[in-house]
Amino acid sequence: MASPNAFYSIQPAFTGGEISVDVASRIDLDKYQVALLQAENAIVRPYGAVRKRPGMIYCGQTKYQDKKSMLVKFNFTVTISYMLEIGHKYIRVWRNGHYLGIELDTPYEAGELAGLRFVQSVDVLYIASGKHPVKKLMRYSEREWKLADVDWQQVPYGDLNVDEENFITPSGTTGNVTLTAVKDTWTAESVGDWIKLEQSMSGQTVSCTGGTSKSILAGDTWKITCHGTWSGTVTVEISYDDGATWLQLRQYTSSNDYNPTESGTVEEYALVRVTVAKSSGSCTADLTVYPYTHVGYAKITGFVSTRKVTADVEKALGGTNKTNNWYLSAWGKKQGYPSCATFFQDRLCFAANVKYPQRIWMSMTGDYENFSVDKESGTVTDDSAISADLLSLRPYQITHMDAGNDLIVLTEGNEWTISGSETVTPTNITPRLQQNYGCNDVEPVRVGNRLVYVQRRGSIIRDMAYSYDTDSYGGYDLTLLAKHLVHGKEIVDSSFAQEPDSVIYFVRSDGTLLCLTYIMEQKVYGWSHIVTDGVVEAVLAAQQGNNDVVYCQVAREINGKTARYIEKLDLDSDSENQQDYIMLDCAVRKTYEKAECVINGLEHLEGRTVLAMGDGYLFNPKTVQNGAIELEQAASNVVIGIPYTMVLEQPNFNTSVSGMGNIQGMQQTVNTVVLRLSKSFGGEIGPDKDTLHDIVYDIGEMDLGQPCLFSGDKNVTMGSGGFNKNGRVYIRHDKPYPFTLLSVVRGVTLGGAGL
Repeated sequence: MASPNAFYSIQPAFTGGEISVDVASRIDLDKYQVALLQAENAIVRPYGAVRKRPGMIYCGQTKYQDKKSMLVKFNFTVTISYMLEIGHKYIRVWRNGHYLGIELDTPYEAGELAGLRFVQSVDVLYIASGKHPVKKLMRYSEREWKLADVDWQQVPYGDLNVDEENFITPSGTTGNVTLTAVKDTWTAESVGDWIKLEQSMSGQTVSCTGGTSKSILAGDTWKITCHGTWSGTVTVEISYDDGATWLQLRQYTSSNDYNPTESGTVEEYALVRVTVAKSSGSCTADLTVYPYTHVGYAKITGFVSTRKVTADVEKALGGTNKTNNWYLSAWGKKQGYPSCATFFQDRLCFAANVKYPQRIWMSMTGDYENFSVDKESGTVTDDSAISADLLSLRPYQITHMDAGNDLIVLTEGNEWTISGSETVTPTNITPRLQQNYGCNDVEPVRVGNRLVYVQRRGSIIRDMAYSYDTDSYGGYDLTLLAKHLVHGKEIVDSSFAQEPDSVIYFVRSDGTLLCLTYIMEQKVYGWSHIVTDGVVEAVLAAQQGNNDVVYCQVAREINGKTARYIEKLDLDSDSENQQDYIMLDCAVRKTYEKAECVINGLEHLEGRTVLAMGDGYLFNPKTVQNGAIELEQAASNVVIGIPYTMVLEQPNFNTSVSGMGNIQGMQQTVNTVVLRLSKSFGGEIGPDKDTLHDIVYDIGEMDLGQPCLFSGDKNVTMGSGGFNKNGRVYIRHDKPYPFTLLSVVRGVTLGGAGL
């Protein structure tokens, strides 16, 4: 027997976002009270409301209609941002939704795009791919861009040659030389590699009794000793440019009363000599250089055989003596090239190639294209380049790096950090293992001091942040309550739009766009999802003024063929006029000085059924033919596009009744609903998708094309849907009007227990 009293319950916010049916009965969760079972084509606002997502505005076609591309941000200033369309062997430059006509050739094929990593310094964007040398994209002006290989001042080197019997002998010390190995060492892929040779140099002594001695090479300590009784000067000279210029290092004067003995060191390899200028007597000056290890560098330029190559000397070799202490560059055709990039503590950092999947390389401080290791008084300087390995039982390849206060390093199977609390130096760097989840190819997103990333297995989306309580990094499975959004699917792209709603967008492999409203310091993280009559393949949030504009690459069927478009989500409007909103996809806005009936320029929608809103009036559906539609009456401001539908569904009604306990499992019916709306119009409501009726507004203004958006409480009497155990409210909205729901009050009548 039905209860004579109705029970009322308000859902004041929707920040819990979309939850799965699996947790639809978890009334014990705080999140349940502010959640939705469905939030399709909706955006959860961080302060509580849920709104119909804006439409997608057509910007233009991608270069290739049969190949996917990716969208990458190039920030120039705080308010100016470019979008790079990177596809099969090309880069195109866009700004504010317009292609600038700038296209650059690249080596990146379509199948390699997911592996590209980017990091930017002012107007230079470094691109790491793992398969090609690191490149940099340089912006000189709005119209002038250049893509080139990085011309490294010095590269990092790999491990020391482990075959002690494999000696390499250079044919000279400068210029173009031949490098001959004892064993098969070289291949055609060696061309372009650098090599570092460490040669043991014996001590030498040169004596001079007058005039200038021959020069000898000093690499560390030198010593001058004089003998005899003499008057005049003895000068020790040094040259850093192979003898072209000589500088005075020491000078000694004697008047038949002095024989100097002194030693010193050189900071870099140099030639030294001694000059004896006597006015009387006899003097013998002995200049000695001590044994040292000479380090020289060369770049391989030609392949002769497996045991012989030619090379250009980049830093003079010590001699033509053989050595088995040699190192090949860490990057090359055979070793592979860096596959990750970031900046950390004013160093350009790279990581992971084929040969060294767990290695990180950091440039010299402030000198981003120089990976030299310098020494001072025999000690490596703090600003020298750094190489570091992640030491774990399994060699998981590094997939991403992200720099905040610490450097976060994500691999295929775990997560590491390198502390930034102190300055990182070659002698002060300790990677620390934090988690064991692993990360896939999708670029992680930094939101404040937290990092959001896609887990390697299961397409789980996680976050991580530092905890002072544990002095370590931890985080949450952000998809735990919304597994239906990721189950059996793969996440293939992501981007973060900070303004206006702090939303992270994830592209799902089936073309659905997942939306995560995320402000973790307020404990707000709520899901929704976007579907369109097409497939979303890439997403990018780029700065435009004070907002982040969300761009998508969308594949749509146009006139029987697949077309790939760049489209952007419309920005929020605060207008009371429905004509100021774009709530259609692949949409364009046409404005005319004189009202028109025939709307041209719709070739990108050829053959599609579209809706048009002109001067505030919604016209009947039209089919685009020959790039045009004809309206029933002329209009001067027209928005045309493909319609889409928003669906909102509340979880089961929940309350406790005195003397009866919790009502879960009891028969109930929703009689009345109070919708608190903001600038809304249209929509249907009911207890489920099969029992819907229109939300009634004053349609007089709409019929006249006048502003008709409603703000306030809308009292709705629900249709007769009978009793059930759910007590849900289902809202469907398929017209091109905005719809923002601030809260819902349900009035429910109980009908008794039912099992």
